[in-house]
Amino acid sequence: MSFLVTPFEVSAKSLSEPAKCRFVHILPGIATRHSDTMDCFFRVNGHRALVSVPCAVLNKLRDSEQAYLTDQQLAEIAGLFLRRTLENGYDPTQAELVLGETELRTLARELGQF
Repeated sequence: MSFLVTPFEVSAKSLSEPAKCRFVHILPGIATRHSDTMDCFFRVNGHRALVSVPCAVLNKLRDSEQAYLTDQQLAEIAGLFLRRTLENGYDPTQAELVLGETELRTLARELGQF
């Protein structure tokens, strides 16, 4: 599979230099970490950054909005979430980011995905 999330650079409060972000891949955390998530992996200045989307959130979205997000759309949402989180002071060497229901809905609407 090939996903296109354009590499981006953002001014991060927690870093002394601009954060250069690159999408790596997406995979279900169900098999690898037993976490019931879809995991979007990025590289931020060479460090791994993980944005996890719980499957329960995706199921709620599907049931309430009749919206089915593709892997491509999910990667784009995760990229925007990472960008905003870095701008607000997230340190990519810390724990994974978990994308909640409210944030997912807001970002998906902002990107015109439903």
